[in-house]
Amino acid sequence: MQSSTSALNDLPVLYFFSDLRMPHSEDGIGLLVSFNEKAGPVQGETGIPGLRLDFNAGCRLRVPEGNFHVRISNNDTEQIFYDMDIQNTILISMEQYFIPWKIEVWLDKQLVFVHEYDATGQRVCCELLGNVLGDSILLLPSILAFQKKWHCEIELLCGNVFADILKNYYPSFHWVTEFPKDTYASYHVGACQDELCFQPDSSRSTPALDIGRNLLGLLHPAPLVPYTPTKPRQIPEPYVCIAVQASGARKCWLYPGGWDVAVAYLKELGYRVLCIDGEFSQDEDGYHIEKPAGAEDYTGMHPLMERINLLAYASFFIGVSSGLSWLAHASQCPQIVISGITLPYTELTDYRVINRQVCHGCFNDMRVNWRTPACPHHHDTDRMFECSRKITPKMVIHMIDCVRAEHPDR
Repeated sequence: MQSSTSALNDLPVLYFFSDLRMPHSEDGIGLLVSFNEKAGPVQGETGIPGLRLDFNAGCRLRVPEGNFHVRISNNDTEQIFYDMDIQNTILISMEQYFIPWKIEVWLDKQLVFVHEYDATGQRVCCELLGNVLGDSILLLPSILAFQKKWHCEIELLCGNVFADILKNYYPSFHWVTEFPKDTYASYHVGACQDELCFQPDSSRSTPALDIGRNLLGLLHPAPLVPYTPTKPRQIPEPYVCIAVQASGARKCWLYPGGWDVAVAYLKELGYRVLCIDGEFSQDEDGYHIEKPAGAEDYTGMHPLMERINLLAYASFFIGVSSGLSWLAHASQCPQIVISGITLPYTELTDYRVINRQVCHGCFNDMRVNWRTPACPHHHDTDRMFECSRKITPKMVIHMIDCVRAEHPDR
C-alpha cells in the first residue's frame, strides 16, 4: 500500500492494490494521481456521517474518524483487497478497470454498511485516454455494450475530433469535454500496455476484441459498430485509399520503394490511388516516410467523417498498423494491413501481410520493450527492422489480387 496527500483531499490518501497491480513507473503513478484529481472529492453519501463511497477513480472510500474496520473485496471471486482497521483516511484502489466491488464497513465492531457495485440506472463516465484514433474506434463498442448491460447513462469524455462519430454512431452517449460531477463510476478507457493497474492484462498480449471486454468486465467481446456513410459517393472512378504513415517509422512498410511498386500496380489495374495520411511526410527512427510519388495527395488532418465517407466507397484500403486502418475497418472497407512489428491478433483486419520467416512481432513480445531501442532484437545490425523491410512488393500485390477476387463488386 502507498499513501499520499493532495490538495483536493481533506484526508490522507491510502492506495491499496493486489500483489501484481502496483504501477512501476513514474508515468503510471502520475496517471493514477491525475485520475483521482479529475474525479474530485469522493462524492457518494452512505447515510453514515463522513463515510462516502464512489467508483470514479477506482474504488474510493472516505473513512472518517472512528473505530472503523473496512473490508473491500471482489464480489464475484471473494478475493479480498483490503481488510483492516482504519480511520481518517481516503482509500483508493490502484485497480482502475472494472471490478465488481463489495464494500463492508464496521463501526465499533458492528456491521453498519454494505454496498455491492451496481451501475444500473446510474451515470457512468468513460474517458477515451489520449483520444487515440485506433484505440478509440476499437473500444467504443465495448462502452456501448457496458451501457446496454447495466442500462446506465454514459457520459463520454473525449476531444471534439470524435464528436461526429458519437453523433452518428453512438447517439445514446452524452458527449462531455470536462469530467462530470456526481457520477457513480468512471473508467479511463485505452489500450494500456504496461501498467497493470489500468487494465487486467497488457494490450500487447491481448487479442484486439478482448481488450475492451477485459477492461469493462463484459462476458463477451462487444459487437462492432459499422460506420455507414452519411453522404453519397463523390468520386465516380474506382479508387483505392492508402496510408503509409504510423506513430513511428518502425510500424511502417520499410521495403525500399515498396509503396511505389504497389501504387504503380494499382494504377495499371485502373484505380485512382489516394493517400489519406494526416501528414504529407514524417521523419522518425532514421527514416523519411512520404506520400508515394504516384499517389494522389489527399493528406491532411481532415474531419473523420470526411475520411469515413471516402473509405466507405473505396474499392479497398492498404495501410499499416495505424488508426486509419481501424477507421477503414469500421467503415466496412476491405483493408490490407502491412505489418511486421505486430502479430495478426493485434489489429482487426480482413487481409494481413506479414513475413513470418524473419524476426517479427516484437510489439507483442512481453520480454522486451518494443519502443527502446527502436528495434529491440536487432538494433544497429543489418537485421534492424527486417520484419518490415523483408515484406516484399510481391507479397502485397498477391494480397491485392486476393482482395479483388473476393470483392469483385467494389
